[in-house]
Amino acid sequence: MTSESYKFIFACITMLVTSGCFGYINYNVLEKLGLVVDRPSTDADKKYKVILFTGVNIGLYWILTDVFSLNVTRSVLLVLFFDVVGTIVIIAPLIKLVDIIINLIRTKNGKSEIDKQATRDYIFNSNKDEAVFIYDFENKLIASGWLNYQQAADNNYFDLALVPFGTDVDDDYDNVKQVVTKDNDNSRIIVDFEKKVKIMIRYIEH
Repeated sequence: MTSESYKFIFACITMLVTSGCFGYINYNVLEKLGLVVDRPSTDADKKYKVILFTGVNIGLYWILTDVFSLNVTRSVLLVLFFDVVGTIVIIAPLIKLVDIIINLIRTKNGKSEIDKQATRDYIFNSNKDEAVFIYDFENKLIASGWLNYQQAADNNYFDLALVPFGTDVDDDYDNVKQVVTKDNDNSRIIVDFEKKVKIMIRYIEH
């Protein structure tokens, strides 16, 4: 195999890697930043976004190799660098700016602002300690404790890991509801009609 043939094959393989895996890196970084949110029922949307980032990667790769005449190795490394750092520094702020503009337009038109987060992610993703009380629709206690872990909303399952309070806590429904209602700045209530549960949360400062 000649040197030119080897370079051609290596370039083809690199393009395949760049067009697939690297496009997903962009998506994954933005997902971790909470700027793109897709549910299992909307897999098609996720594919379209990955394809979009793939196109950006291919374009960048072409510019680096053909316009700037960089070798394949350097081009791949720079594309990878862009996928991580560039996504945070360039793409993420652009997405935030677009979201701000859209919400300004919606507000001007008398509509509520939109938020990409699922309800439970919005409620549970807090840096405060969270006291959780779970009741059924008959107001019977199912479980209570400190939130230890919650399954992200991109999964169909709604799982919570709770740590027992360790001390006696009045978890009577009426009492908890009264406390939560009085402190609405640090309390939230989730009503899950599918699971038929009511979850009351109190945020506690560290």
